[in-house]
Amino acid sequence: MTKRELKRTAAKPSLDFSIPKVQIHQGASTLNQLQKLKEGTKERIDWAGGILNIPAIWRQTQGAGVKVAILDTGIDTDHPDLESAIILSKDFTGDGIEDNNGHGTHCAGIVGARLNGVGFVGVAPQAELLIAKVLGNDGRGASAWIADGIYWAVDNDADIISMSLGASQSSPEIYQAVQYALYNGVFVICAAGNEGELFTNSVGYPGRYGGVITVAAHDINGNPSGFSSRGGEVDVMAPGTEIWSTYKDGGYQSLSGTSMATPFVAGLAALITAKHKSTASNNTPLQNNEDLKNHLLLMATHPGYHDNQTGYGPLQPFTYFNQS
Repeated sequence: MTKRELKRTAAKPSLDFSIPKVQIHQGASTLNQLQKLKEGTKERIDWAGGILNIPAIWRQTQGAGVKVAILDTGIDTDHPDLESAIILSKDFTGDGIEDNNGHGTHCAGIVGARLNGVGFVGVAPQAELLIAKVLGNDGRGASAWIADGIYWAVDNDADIISMSLGASQSSPEIYQAVQYALYNGVFVICAAGNEGELFTNSVGYPGRYGGVITVAAHDINGNPSGFSSRGGEVDVMAPGTEIWSTYKDGGYQSLSGTSMATPFVAGLAALITAKHKSTASNNTPLQNNEDLKNHLLLMATHPGYHDNQTGYGPLQPFTYFNQS
């Protein structure tokens, strides 16, 4: 396969893909609330970063030199925690790159919000972000937009693609684009979806495609989040209940969903990749998505056992980074 020239369709597309339903909790967006954050003694990390001891991992790696593509509703381009992280962006929707929804900015912050004394810090605070706006401000997107976003990310040398979006039906365009990414050694990480309370086998696409890393959500106690979709495609669980991160209009928000668990794993993948690139001798290869899955299994709580709700279990990254 070779890199291709992207072509947009002139016909009005069918908006079949969307943000998985998210739960919104408390936020900070007024000037008074933001000022209180700035006056705090240190930046805030969410509960997941605290109990999983992510700051201790930063002594080894913060994800420097790794490019993570966030395919979502765009980005708050001048957010103080994200502005310096964005190295490239492209709008595929016609709505403009600015995120008037908030979902994309939240996911981007979980990956790479900067360690800069402001507000919040993400899992990999030195990772570089490529932003592809493939969902409109209403959270809905066309298969062609998402497929073109995947090709764009690969062709701009993304190491990791994070997609917190989904649909109940497959798309040939997106399937081919995902295969293109996998063929080119890009790690593809997808949300399982938020239909867990309704169905026993409810993973959406593209999380349902073979070869991708599919992420379910768990709460602060490590238990599966009730909303999290289930199915044989689930690989691992990551924190997804009441996750604090950056939000639109320079704000911060707590959201719940597999949408939040997915960029958490993308951030871990950035830390893994950065460490792997900087280590002279690597006993475990890291060249494709299957290799990444093997690294994640070294963090998983039950790597020898798989079930449809938890995959191989929650991740314990601190142990991995201190043994590998």
